[in-house]
Amino acid sequence: MPTRPMFTRCLFLCLLFVWTAGAFPPDRAGAREADKFSTWVWNPWLLRNSSDDLLRFAASNKVATLYLQIDADMDAADYAAFIRRASAQNIRVYALDGAPRWALDRSLTDAFLNWLSDYQASADADQRFAGIHIDTEPYLLPEWNRDRDALLISWKSRIEALLAGAKRLGLPAEADIPFWFDEHAMPGQAGTLSAWLIGRFDSVTIMAYRDSADRIADVAKNELAEAAKAGKTLRIGVETNPSSETPQVTFYEEGSSYLNAQLDALRGKLGANAAFGGFAVHDYEGWKKLQEKEAASAARIAQQKKKSLKAAAGKSSEAAAPAASRKK
Repeated sequence: MPTRPMFTRCLFLCLLFVWTAGAFPPDRAGAREADKFSTWVWNPWLLRNSSDDLLRFAASNKVATLYLQIDADMDAADYAAFIRRASAQNIRVYALDGAPRWALDRSLTDAFLNWLSDYQASADADQRFAGIHIDTEPYLLPEWNRDRDALLISWKSRIEALLAGAKRLGLPAEADIPFWFDEHAMPGQAGTLSAWLIGRFDSVTIMAYRDSADRIADVAKNELAEAAKAGKTLRIGVETNPSSETPQVTFYEEGSSYLNAQLDALRGKLGANAAFGGFAVHDYEGWKKLQEKEAASAARIAQQKKKSLKAAAGKSSEAAAPAASRKK
């Protein structure tokens, strides 16, 4: 029986499988973290004197990913020191940047990628950014209403340049999109604008800014279906800052406990959806203030209750004193 040639062929196939498995990049369709949170840190200068607070907050609120704004005027050493500490807590830090003009101006994308490339090359392994997170919002430009197709075509070019840069750096690239992008299309592309973006980026955070689990689930349902079809994960973004639009887009009025209750309810609705990648709370400072406001309110109520109980006890003592005197 020719067992040796068979064994040789099997060994060769096994080695070939191992080699080819390592030759292809890992799946970067986004992590599914239904019980974890992400948040935006727009002010990187907080790292200078509030990094302890930020890391404590992240740990106590199950934050797995921080989107940290890039400021070229800030010392790279500040980023390096913070990311090293975050890495020790198993918290990923993504390089955050973007503005409406990014949709038109290639130099802005190039400047960001050049800064990030230089930083990654000079940083130690535990000091490097784990990914890229972009917030562009081109609909804030006057061109959105004046010549939308031209704006979107320009934005598409900027996106492709960004994704090419992310690939060179070996980093996953994510983007924020509003929930209503399913009402628009990328010129020259089939399907919705949201589907095109979900298909191009490794993961997307949908700004599903509503203040109840039912409303959030409703506005995010189309993008979740598109992400599932594309084999991607999608984070659900919620707002904690005051809004000039309408109170229903933010949890600012309802408070932290209500926010938590609604996210728990939403997790129950979406937990079985393979495209649901967890929650992103906008933003760190707003989220922290929401918790502090509720804690201060609870402390005031507790103090008032304590004073009321003390006053009631004093009145009881005064009422008991005359009765005791009559007994003597």
